[in-house]
Amino acid sequence: MTDVSTSQSGTTAPDQRPIALVAWHATEAILRHSQAALAVIDLTQPQWWALNNIIRAKHGLTREEIRDLDVPYGMGTEVMAHAADALAHRGWLVAGADGRLTFTNQGRAGLATAKEHMARVRAEVVGDITEEEYAAAVSVLQRVTDNLA
Repeated sequence: MTDVSTSQSGTTAPDQRPIALVAWHATEAILRHSQAALAVIDLTQPQWWALNNIIRAKHGLTREEIRDLDVPYGMGTEVMAHAADALAHRGWLVAGADGRLTFTNQGRAGLATAKEHMARVRAEVVGDITEEEYAAAVSVLQRVTDNLA
């Protein structure tokens, strides 16, 4: 059993907390905040991901290509396909004769609004963290991941 040092108040010293626990709490807090913020503009996180992946594709994406996207946070592959379907139903995406989903004018306007909104969310998440601190935190977490790969 590992001995974790505690402060006089009985709490674990910040430099002794398990990195997995801190990363997990950060992930949960960021997701909770992002999902709540997206809900305000009537989007889900998978819809946000779908929009961003489809806009990056030169000629849109098929449902199969959307299904094949790397979906974070343990969500199943169908989550992205359902998100794209919901966006098509909303009128933000349209399927061409080749089955590729592309943006409608309404979808482009919605994406622009969502991007502005999520830029504010990122600013809230980052708060007073400097760009250097942010880069260091991301670098350290990536190195931990790489060490375990």
